[in-house]
Amino acid sequence: MKAFACSLISLLLALTGCSPATSDSPPAGATMVTVLGAIHGQHRSSERYSLAVLRDAIVRFDPDLVLVELPKDSFATASANFGKYGEVRENRVDDFPELTDVVFPLRETLGFRMIPVAAWSAEIAAERRATEKRLEQDPTRAADWLEYQEAARGYAKTVSGRSDDPSFIHSSPYDVAVKARQETYNRLFGDDLAAGGWQTINAAHLANITAALDLVSGQEKRVLILFGAWHKYKIVEGLQARQDIFLVDAAPLFER
Repeated sequence: MKAFACSLISLLLALTGCSPATSDSPPAGATMVTVLGAIHGQHRSSERYSLAVLRDAIVRFDPDLVLVELPKDSFATASANFGKYGEVRENRVDDFPELTDVVFPLRETLGFRMIPVAAWSAEIAAERRATEKRLEQDPTRAADWLEYQEAARGYAKTVSGRSDDPSFIHSSPYDVAVKARQETYNRLFGDDLAAGGWQTINAAHLANITAALDLVSGQEKRVLILFGAWHKYKIVEGLQARQDIFLVDAAPLFER
């Protein structure tokens, strides 16, 4: 199955002219890594990027490991509940149908290992929400909010009608649009948000991802990283300097 998946991906990359890594072929012993961007609850209503479409993409890649956007405590509870009841029964995870309806069930079928790599905590999330509310109501930060809203409108215009298109989500124009929005957000509010700031939290996510990849370095494993789509560009940028991995373009996994 894995040999077939590798051949399929190589063929798709050749047909589309995609070259996601810094070299044309993976170095000996390299970890094959792809990064999928999830749209969370929108998966349930979208036809173009439905849970079934996501499932097919994961099956095509046929990973040995899936790194998921969950903190360790939430993952431990969800995993134990899934094993006992056949459902995750964990509030944080319930917001991620890509995990509850796709990845957890596929783990039983494909036999991959799941590793939680999110740096979020309930405390960080609560503090971020409270700080954002305070900043939004602060008249001295009105100009900052106007600038951020302009950036958000630019992003919305770019993704309009395509926010659930997996081919677009896994493209450079999408990443550029997200980056323009979120880097503005970080520049204006990152210091205020501390651990919940865009740069800070993504650096923490990346540290966990890096640690997980270090565990399988040189073993020629296939690793799928599944995060909210906005995080995708930060993950890819953070991994590009690694010499022990080969980044596989995710877009061909969604071609039919």
